[in-house]
Amino acid sequence: MARSITSTAAASSSRNKGVLMLALLFGILSAALMFAFLSSKGGGKDLSEQLGAGEGAESVVVVVRDIAAGEKIERGALEMRTIPANGLLQGRFTTQDDVEGKVATAPIFAGEQVIEAKLTSYATADEIAYKIPQDMRALSLMVPHEAWIAAGLPQPGDRVDILGITTLIKIDPLTGQEKPDIIAGLMAQDVEVLAVSQRLVRKVVGVESLPGASTTPAAGTEAGTNPDPAVSTATEDEGDGETFETSISITLALAPDLAAKIAIIDAMDDSQGQYRILPRQKGDTKSIDGQQTWSLDEVFNTKK
Repeated sequence: MARSITSTAAASSSRNKGVLMLALLFGILSAALMFAFLSSKGGGKDLSEQLGAGEGAESVVVVVRDIAAGEKIERGALEMRTIPANGLLQGRFTTQDDVEGKVATAPIFAGEQVIEAKLTSYATADEIAYKIPQDMRALSLMVPHEAWIAAGLPQPGDRVDILGITTLIKIDPLTGQEKPDIIAGLMAQDVEVLAVSQRLVRKVVGVESLPGASTTPAAGTEAGTNPDPAVSTATEDEGDGETFETSISITLALAPDLAAKIAIIDAMDDSQGQYRILPRQKGDTKSIDGQQTWSLDEVFNTKK
């Protein structure tokens, strides 16, 4: 009797093992078939991505790293990713070629879809903010005399040095006698010129589109005084009493600390503080070593 019970239990155990093995084989086969099907449909894309893509899903352009506002987007910052239908954003891009080379107008974060509302064409972003070098600031200086900026001949892209000149009064502590204290010094070297002779006009925004508006030079302005073809002067109907003024300026790319120092000279009365723009030869980037400041006594060799 005992032998019969043992024999029956052994047979039952063997059958259970066989069923488990068969179920395992069917499971492996099903997984292999599913993987092959998804691979044929998705061209070898990530499996988890395909499993999350249902009806209406699209492959769209996303960024793989954070993009700052004003940054030009390079190909290496982009990738294609399949997004479910309920996660697609309006204005999305489906090809990287449509995004590469554009400029972000707002921050775009890693993994985020790129949309039209956050991009602008680099060609149309011809504004001062896109011309300032990294870690620099744009400083515009009023030019009361064109001789201060080498007769107005420097052009955007030229490199210049900036000479500061101060004329103050010092008093001899013993005699109380006043005498001029004139000092000239190199304040900045190898500075990029961002803009020259920008024109400022007082006008109502959009006045160019009003009847009678024109783009003729303002009264008292000779033709050809503004060499920049991208800058135009708008005028309003004659007889409204409105006048327009122009001002010459030069805009430079400077480190913030140098911009502050030069702005101090620019803010002084012309009889006390002036500057001079010294253009460099093309390709000359060498730093001027040695003496950087000079006094009136040194000019006439009277310093003792």
